[in-house]
Amino acid sequence: MGIMHTPVLDRFRHQRSCLCITVVMLSLSCALAADSARIVREPAQSQKERCAAAERYLSDSCEYWQAANRMRKSCSHLTVEAYYAAAEAAWNAVWSAPESPAVVETATNAYDDALLGLLQTAREQGRLRPDGLWVGSPYRPIRIPIVLKGVPVAGCEIESIEPFQPPEDKRLTRRYYRPGFGLPVTIRIKPGQEGTIQGDFDPPRLSLVVTAVLRFRVPGNEKPIEKFVGPLAREPAPALLDLVDPLSVSSVHIGDAHPPLAADLSMPMLDMLEGMPKSGLEGFIMPFEGGVTEPRLEFLQPHVKGRIPVVFIHGLASDEGTWFDMINDLRACPFFQRYYEPWVYHYPTGASFLPAAAVLRQSLRRIVRELDPDGEEKQLQNLVLVGHSMGGLHAKLQVVASGDHLWNAMARVPFDTVRMPSSIRAKIEPSLFFKPVTNVTRVVFIATPHQGSSLASLALGKIASLTVERPPELTAIHDQLVAENPGALRPEFEEALPTTIQLLAPKSPLLEALYGLRPPCWVTIHNVIGVAHHTLRGERTDCIVSESSARHPGAISELDVKATHTGVHHKLTTIAEIERILQLHLIETGLRTTGR
Repeated sequence: MGIMHTPVLDRFRHQRSCLCITVVMLSLSCALAADSARIVREPAQSQKERCAAAERYLSDSCEYWQAANRMRKSCSHLTVEAYYAAAEAAWNAVWSAPESPAVVETATNAYDDALLGLLQTAREQGRLRPDGLWVGSPYRPIRIPIVLKGVPVAGCEIESIEPFQPPEDKRLTRRYYRPGFGLPVTIRIKPGQEGTIQGDFDPPRLSLVVTAVLRFRVPGNEKPIEKFVGPLAREPAPALLDLVDPLSVSSVHIGDAHPPLAADLSMPMLDMLEGMPKSGLEGFIMPFEGGVTEPRLEFLQPHVKGRIPVVFIHGLASDEGTWFDMINDLRACPFFQRYYEPWVYHYPTGASFLPAAAVLRQSLRRIVRELDPDGEEKQLQNLVLVGHSMGGLHAKLQVVASGDHLWNAMARVPFDTVRMPSSIRAKIEPSLFFKPVTNVTRVVFIATPHQGSSLASLALGKIASLTVERPPELTAIHDQLVAENPGALRPEFEEALPTTIQLLAPKSPLLEALYGLRPPCWVTIHNVIGVAHHTLRGERTDCIVSESSARHPGAISELDVKATHTGVHHKLTTIAEIERILQLHLIETGLRTTGR
């Protein structure tokens, strides 16, 4: 079943008024519900009897749903039970006449509306929890167990179940929704313990896509509901609340009916965005104002063995939220769902460049070492890095050997001759002297200023550089090195540590040294270049990075995209190119053949 994408998702897709019209078309009338509810129904045999039974169930569902809406306005505790009864009746209608497309469609709409009201009201009343859905009298509560199907977490790891639609976010331009049976909801995962993979690499809010299905037993001989005030005439029917992964399950089996399972692939992305800052400027101007701005590699879903991580690295004055648009599109591709999983690197872009790259390098090595200590999982030996703007420079620093090139760009004397405490030497050495991360085999540069950006050397760039707060700890180390080793550092580095803006200036010594470093033979390079405008000299540019600066020697493919610098990675042309590259990666690494 394919996934449909719509600009705006209407959570109330089918108004009850339309449902009641459909019910009338099926020869139903909600006015007959009081009489029909008192009839003890025997299992139907003929097609005519089955359709008649389904029509009565639909009439009941309509009546119960309307009653639940009235009760919700008055904050009645029994609202949950009323929606529960409406969902049960709609479920029974599908079971009773699975061969009737009209019945299945109408009952699906009725069931979805009832389940929406049920789970939202239960969440508001504190009766929808990870340990189950609680229905019935508060003096005699009944727990409806939760069953996870295809979800890559255990029940004890769920922090909450969120049936409410997150607010729209401009960072997500497309919605991927599949209409069908059940209610798309978000489950939030508990933070892991510090020192574990989950605790150290899960984002502050990790949300997963699931579809809720309240599953009842075979209908027949239900006791009637006399009224929804005071004690109910009967206890809620037994049921299970399934939380299903819609990426691995496509339909619901209700007797002989197999309606498609509803899915909202964008819902968890919006939920995570709601818990994030609205822009990356905080990490640029004030990169040392708390833990949220510390460099951190993050999973966007629990790691599944056999999938290849794709690490997305954002650029200057941005954050990982800038990638959600592309990741949202990629997740809608079946091949990406099957073979890949997205990781993002969060770092304060105003912080020192080389230490942030060192943290990413250490994180990649630690994750692979702990997830695959024996080196048997080929997928983890073929990571893909995708970097936008300055994020591309961070990606490059993961796949090159620095030698003494970076240090020589900053200093006049060998590193070993500089006087400094051993603790400080151990702290700064990984940022200046390193080898490639051997399990990264492909890098995609998107609008990356390999030879700098002229904007950084203009007045606007200089003003922006002055606004950036320098790291207190590294500033203290720098001042100590200068005091104890006069003349050891080159003049431009002796005065102060360079900011990220200064690093991107075309004549930056560090940037020139980095440009001269070449990835090893096992790393495949791709370029995506923004070419929306022309400079006064006639060269194409994305308004920040020129075409010549965005090129990297040795790339096996190069794509020009008509977009500005901040928009190039949002373009469908770019996303299609990433899809092509990831398909190629599967073939060239032997993780999938062309015929499969």
